[in-house]
Amino acid sequence: MEQVNHQDRINASEYGVIWSQYVNDSMSRCVLRYLLNDAKDENTRDLLQFALELSETHLVKTKQILTQENYPIPIGFTDKDVTLDAPSLFTDTFKIVYLQIMTIHGLTRYAGATSVCIREDVRKYFIDCTSQTLELYDRVTNVALYKGILSKPPTLNNQQNIDFVRKQNYLTGWFGKRRPINAIEISGVHLNMQKTMVKMVLELGFSQVCHSKEVRVFMERARKLCKRHFHILGSILEEENLHIPRIFETEVTDSTVAPFSDKLMLFHIATLLSAALGYYGEALSMSHRRDMSADYTRMNIEIALIAEDGMNLLIERGWMEQPPTAADHESLAKD
Repeated sequence: MEQVNHQDRINASEYGVIWSQYVNDSMSRCVLRYLLNDAKDENTRDLLQFALELSETHLVKTKQILTQENYPIPIGFTDKDVTLDAPSLFTDTFKIVYLQIMTIHGLTRYAGATSVCIREDVRKYFIDCTSQTLELYDRVTNVALYKGILSKPPTLNNQQNIDFVRKQNYLTGWFGKRRPINAIEISGVHLNMQKTMVKMVLELGFSQVCHSKEVRVFMERARKLCKRHFHILGSILEEENLHIPRIFETEVTDSTVAPFSDKLMLFHIATLLSAALGYYGEALSMSHRRDMSADYTRMNIEIALIAEDGMNLLIERGWMEQPPTAADHESLAKD
C-alpha cells in the first residue's frame, strides 16, 4: 500500500487558528509583561512568568509554521503597544482573577483549534498547548484558593435523589411557579458572571487611561451593558438564595497613565465581547427554563451588537488586521 503524505500544506482551518493564535498571543505577551513588571506578590509573579513563557513559546512556534508555509507573519501587537513602566492599573489580586479567566478562554480556543486540525504536527502542537494551559489553570486555581480570592460556585445542600422529569412544566418560567434552577444551569450562570465581571473590571480600568474619546465612550457603554448582564444573571441565583461571584472593581487603581495602546485595549475588549457569544450560546443550550432561555437570547443579541460596534471602531481607526481570506475569483476575472 502506498504511504499517504500527511504533511501537506496546512489547510484553511489550520491557517486560520494558527494566524489567530499568533495575534492573540502577541497581545497576551504585551499584557503579561506589563502585569509582571509591577507585580509584588511572589506567587502572582511566578504565575505571570509561567504564562508569559507559554505565550512567547507559542509565538515562536506559530511564526515557524507560517514561515515554513511561506505565509506572511501577522503584525499583531508589538512593544509599541505596551508601556512597561506605567503605574499599576490593577492590583495583584485582580491579576490572579484575570489570569484564571483568560486561561479558561485559552482552553476553549485550543480545544476548538484541535478539532479543526488535520495535519499531525499541527494537531499535536495544539494538544501540547492544551496540556500546558491546563497546567497553568491548575496552578492559578491553587493560588486563588490559597489566597481566598476564588469565587466558588454555589453548593447544593439539599438532599438529591435519582428521578426523571414527568411534566412539561419543567420547562416553564414565564408564568406560574418556577421550578428551582438545576446544577447544570447554575454552572452556566456562574461561569458567565465571572467572565462578565472580568470584562467590567477591564473596561473600568481602560476607560480611565485610554487617550481616544471614542474608545473611552465605547468602554463606558460596554461596561454599562456588562453590569446589566451581571445583574440579570445574578438575580437568577439570588432568587434561589444562592450566592453570586465576587466583584473586583475595587482592584482598579487611580492611575490615569495608559499601560497599553488604545488599539490593544479596544481589541482586547471587543474580542472578549465576541467570545461571550459562544459562552452565552452554550449556557442557552443547557438551560431548560424558558425565562432563562429568553434572557440568554436577549443578552446574546445585545452583546453581538456592541461587539460589532467595537470591531467597527477598530476598522475605522485602521487597527483591524484582516485574517487570511480566500481568493476573490470574480474580481480577478475583471482585472
